[in-house]
Amino acid sequence: MQTVSMQNLKMQDLAVPGAEHAARKWQAEKAAQIAFWATALFAAQLYLSPAQWFPVLEPVHHAAILSALGLGALLVRRVLTNQPLWMGWRTALLFVYVGEAVLSPIWSLDPHESMIGAAELVKHFLFFVAVANTIDTPRRVRLALGLYAICAIAPGWGTFNNWMHDELLVEGFRGRWLGVLADPNHDAMALVGAIPILLFLTVGKGHSWFWRIAGALGAAACVAGVVATHSRGGSVGLVAAVAIWALLSKRKAVAGVAVMVGLAGVLLLAPTSFWQRNETAAAGGEDLSIEGRFEAWQVAGRIFRERPILGVGQNAFLAAWGEYAPIDSDRLFGHRYVAHNLWLEVLGQLGLVGFIGLNGFILISLFSAWRARNGALGGEARAVLAALLGYLVCQIFSGYSMSWFLFALCGFATCCQVWGREPETSGVGPQASGVPAGALS
Repeated sequence: MQTVSMQNLKMQDLAVPGAEHAARKWQAEKAAQIAFWATALFAAQLYLSPAQWFPVLEPVHHAAILSALGLGALLVRRVLTNQPLWMGWRTALLFVYVGEAVLSPIWSLDPHESMIGAAELVKHFLFFVAVANTIDTPRRVRLALGLYAICAIAPGWGTFNNWMHDELLVEGFRGRWLGVLADPNHDAMALVGAIPILLFLTVGKGHSWFWRIAGALGAAACVAGVVATHSRGGSVGLVAAVAIWALLSKRKAVAGVAVMVGLAGVLLLAPTSFWQRNETAAAGGEDLSIEGRFEAWQVAGRIFRERPILGVGQNAFLAAWGEYAPIDSDRLFGHRYVAHNLWLEVLGQLGLVGFIGLNGFILISLFSAWRARNGALGGEARAVLAALLGYLVCQIFSGYSMSWFLFALCGFATCCQVWGREPETSGVGPQASGVPAGALS
């Protein structure tokens, strides 16, 4: 017995006070780094579409691996630090929107499509939660935002290059990219959402020459890509995003010069087909594409009048076309169109419940960027605000509710406010700066 007691005493002498706490802290910091890089790379690969470049990567499911790694590391970190996930009111509203989509197969006109769409929205919800909880220091926000925007060079230049070489064209003259950006309208929207951030990298105060050159090249490539898509909604969104960014900028003279240089480039280099297509926006019924939008908006209006609360079900807009389309649609007979407007699409598919949930989420995210515009991440917040507003302008003409880029921008807007006051050395959550979890919504 005496020998055992002596051994226990020796073991206690060897123990270092606080060693277990230090080990847990180190493990939490490593988990936080893994979660951050996995989430930042997932956001960046939305633009890159690497599996489309290298088909050998497709069976690997790199996006699924990154998302699983990021969410897994985030949960490990929270367990080690005994802290809850940051959520806020916007996440609750997003949960209402996604939750209704998950339940919508019960009443949907196309239950199978609704189940597929609901599964996608659950992924978007988890992506937003990951962005808001892993990109949690000013340094991480700057790094993730810069990486996200720089990766837009690939689809920007790729779209322009495809158009220039008559490859992968839509309607015989519209350029496009790959993967989720294979639709010219979605391509243009995503590029518009990166341009204000790239302009901020170009002219922002204190940026290194690497970021300035990368930002300038990226902005030029993205503008060229938007022009190559011949997207009218993209053109309007581009003007709105750049104008808002210039008006919000604290270096208005420098921002004005950058805008004028970009405008001169578009005026001099944009092809005749770009101007001709944008002129048809005033043609109304003479353009079948515009007429198709009007018909789709009418269908959304009829759905809302008959199913105002719950709609026809997630992803069921096309299935509802035959029932709600006007009978005298002679020129468009046999064709079904998506809603081509974010808000009408949501109203038609998920009614007022989904509409309030999604719009509450977007409005609070916009307000976050606005509130953070003069803070530690003020330049980033103003760029994200301009990017998000430009993106939403595009959504008026080319509605696309299941957009990764919308949730990415809302996530970055959230980070600029919630983590803008966080010290650079933070690694374990909101309490480190005295900000209670969930207090900032």
